Amino acid sequence: MMLRELVNSGHAQHGHGPLTQMSVREVMRAVAVVATTILVALAWTRNVNWDEFYFLSQVYANQDGRLDRPLQTAFVHAFGWIAHVPGHEMGQIFVARLVMTALFATTVFSIHRISRELTERDAADIAVIAFLTSGFVLAHSTSFRADPIAAAFLMGALAIMMTGRMSAWQIVAVALLSAGGLLVTIKAVFYLPAYLGALVWRWDDRRVVLRILLAGIIGLAVAAGLYIGHAAGIVSAPGNETTANAHNALTTALLDAGLVPRSREALLWALLSIGAVMLALLGLTAPGSIRTRLVRMGLVLPLVLSVLFYRNAFPYFFAYITPPFMVVAAVGASALGRGRALGALVTLMLATGTGQAVKALSEGAGLQRATLAEVHRLFPDPVHYIDHNAMVASFPRADFFMSTWGLARYRAAGQPVMADQIEHTAPPLLLANRWALHHAMTAPRVQDHPMLLLPDDQAVLRSAYVHYSGVIWLAGREVMLGAEPETIVLPIPGRYRLESAAPVMIDGQMLTDGMTLDISTPVVATGAANQSFRLVWDTHGAPRPNALPSGGVYAGFWQLPF
Repeated sequence: MMLRELVNSGHAQHGHGPLTQMSVREVMRAVAVVATTILVALAWTRNVNWDEFYFLSQVYANQDGRLDRPLQTAFVHAFGWIAHVPGHEMGQIFVARLVMTALFATTVFSIHRISRELTERDAADIAVIAFLTSGFVLAHSTSFRADPIAAAFLMGALAIMMTGRMSAWQIVAVALLSAGGLLVTIKAVFYLPAYLGALVWRWDDRRVVLRILLAGIIGLAVAAGLYIGHAAGIVSAPGNETTANAHNALTTALLDAGLVPRSREALLWALLSIGAVMLALLGLTAPGSIRTRLVRMGLVLPLVLSVLFYRNAFPYFFAYITPPFMVVAAVGASALGRGRALGALVTLMLATGTGQAVKALSEGAGLQRATLAEVHRLFPDPVHYIDHNAMVASFPRADFFMSTWGLARYRAAGQPVMADQIEHTAPPLLLANRWALHHAMTAPRVQDHPMLLLPDDQAVLRSAYVHYSGVIWLAGREVMLGAEPETIVLPIPGRYRLESAAPVMIDGQMLTDGMTLDISTPVVATGAANQSFRLVWDTHGAPRPNALPSGGVYAGFWQLPF
């Protein structure tokens, strides 16, 4: 019924005028209610992306004095409380996602507020529908990462600049919101064209323009001051200094990325957002003064420039960069007017949004929750460990962040690191939770590939850990005895448990299955020829080898099948 009213251009009470107010409003409210319900459900059920665990780990690192990178980590001061939420990492990310949902709501409100300034309320409602149903928004808009925070701050500042009188409190609000967005992520620079568009929009009132410029100057000063204070309390690791980090980000993410480096992701987003894209194109080409055309261009450029040049335009990035774009979609909806064409586009939006909701709800976090529960059962107190992305955020992590960027930097250095890290931190736990580590631990042989660990590092890990369950590996060694006594060198000193079908003599002591011994130096084992056994790190909790099913713990990003 609502869509019938939306497309009825011949018999509506107001003829061929603007969109029918009540019907559009009802559709928007229904979509908003359904989207909110889905997002709250996804906060608990949806598979946690590796970036979210890494984001949480930085909060713990700051509290423990281990944070070694000042750039883009100022957020840790606002989220220190999250470490005290019960329910280990999964419960904490659930609560953090609820906070992100609240921030996301302010982003949606800002889209509507700015759209109301440029068009009428009905078209602003369409912009909200377009955003909520666009590509990757339901799946990633409330993830625990920098993007939802920055989007809320920057869109809030834009809404005030484009609609407010820029009173004293509004100058302060714009300054603080802009500073917050920049402190959270240097990706805030992509919003610069939209900020310039806001200046152009207010150009007729020079006092407002000067106040916006003043807010920008204050914001930069606040951001600089807060960052200096934040960085002063951090001892940066080599290569993580502000200048080095910024240079690496600029070089890797922009200068060396080539043209449209994430073309497949951009194409998938466009396909999932086809209704919004068509409206935005109509809005961009709609009649208007030079000033309004420049404003529309400024709102579209953040998305266009990032797609053209930004290496890390992964699916989650689109929920951050597209809010200004959706304002232009509102202009397109207003230009198109009420009719069958708009009804078809709204129907298409609802269809693609529904499909994405079903897909996102199907990607559960049950295995992640079980894996972390088992880790905390085995190790009630934090220990050093090795993994891809700091999944056990509350534990100190021994290795580098194995993102595609992190692996590229590691491979470019060409230096094995695992032997040194094992020697200095003695991590009894390894999680083979992404491809590089999974391949290192399970492949039939060591291989060399740009997306894998160096062969020497693969060999070191294979000799130091044995499989426990799921993606969990524990310090240990599998041994096959021969005719002569076997000397066993375990690189991680500690208490080990014997797993053997028959007794084994180790350093003159006869041991049977389940018995433990402390090992800090090479030991000599003897027994029947061809007898096999394992020495496995003795955890606090009793072993449950079948506690977890096999398979990956991450759903990964949505991809085109070609």
